[in-house]
Amino acid sequence: MAVDDKDVQDDVIEGEVVDSSSAQRDALEAEPKQEPTPSESSPATRETEVKMTQKHSHKGLWLITTINLLIVITLIAGGYWYWLNYLKVDRANPQIELLEQRYSSLETSVNGITQDVAAVQNTIDAQAETITSLQNDDAQTADILGQLLQQVELNQLTNEGLSKRIADVAGRRPSDWLLAEADYLVKLAGKKLYLEQDVQAAVMLLKSADVRIADLADTSLLPIRALLAKDIQTLQQVNDVPSTSIALSISALIAQVDALPLDTLKLPDPVAPEEQTAVSTDVANWKANLKASWDAIVKDFISVEERTSDVTPFMSGKQQWLAREQLKYALLNAQQAILQDEPALYVQGLQTALDTVITHYQLDNSGVETYIQSIQDLITIDTNQDIPSQLDSQVPLAEVINARIQTLFAGGN
Repeated sequence: MAVDDKDVQDDVIEGEVVDSSSAQRDALEAEPKQEPTPSESSPATRETEVKMTQKHSHKGLWLITTINLLIVITLIAGGYWYWLNYLKVDRANPQIELLEQRYSSLETSVNGITQDVAAVQNTIDAQAETITSLQNDDAQTADILGQLLQQVELNQLTNEGLSKRIADVAGRRPSDWLLAEADYLVKLAGKKLYLEQDVQAAVMLLKSADVRIADLADTSLLPIRALLAKDIQTLQQVNDVPSTSIALSISALIAQVDALPLDTLKLPDPVAPEEQTAVSTDVANWKANLKASWDAIVKDFISVEERTSDVTPFMSGKQQWLAREQLKYALLNAQQAILQDEPALYVQGLQTALDTVITHYQLDNSGVETYIQSIQDLITIDTNQDIPSQLDSQVPLAEVINARIQTLFAGGN
């Protein structure tokens, strides 16, 4: 910066010198030239004056020339000096521009850094708020964890107590589980018997319960085993009605209804023929003998049956459809009754079906005869079941289980 100040001072001095030279030149040019008047001088005088004037004019010309030369030299020197200073200024301008660019870049960088600092500050503030919130959450979490740890410790103590109790129970009476399983099997047998009427399944479950109790080898449970044996014997004496097989047989009968031939024409019973008169050996009875011979000859070729009652007309199509539907309906009622364990309705449905077949179908047909025999066989099946209202072993076994559980939790042996 000191160089720049010096250059400025040189420019000021050069400007002053140039201005002073120009002022002198302007003053000389502005001076008025005094010319002699013709009336004031004589010819000799005029000649002398002319010579002196010429002499002075030569001196003034040289003076002016010298001054102009000095001025030119000064101008040249000033121009050279100005040119040197201009070169210095031109050389300084790139440096100044470079400095200005660096300053602008630094200013831009400072602005960017300021913005980054502000953003970082905002981030720090947000993180501080987050940290504060997390600290609050950590405090709450710590409280919750403390509570959970207390609960876990309490659970551990409870589990230890239960484990000791279970170990004690398992060590003293490991066979009580078999007794509980036997009680479950007996209860399941009761459900099978009363809800599903499944006698065979109930018998199998009671036998399994008896095996579980037998494995205990506990003489105090012999009365329970005796009751189980009684229940098993009672259920084995119950009539085992094959409800499913009977229902399937009735379904087969329903499928054959449309194939059975209906008796569309009802003929009355024929009148019994008179006994044939025997031929006598008496000639006087020739008329009776002739009639008897004629009747015997005609009977060999022609058979005539006499009927005294009215002949029933043919069945219409609607009546035939109605007869078949009545038979199907009766069989369906019997099937539903056997599945619902209703013996009376079962027999009533089969009897209605049998009466319908006898009334509307051809009894002399072999298929109809077989069909009637199948219905009669189903009617003769004993479908009555005397199922006991309750198993004798169920209540005593449950009482034994409850007594042992109370003893265990009371701390007894």
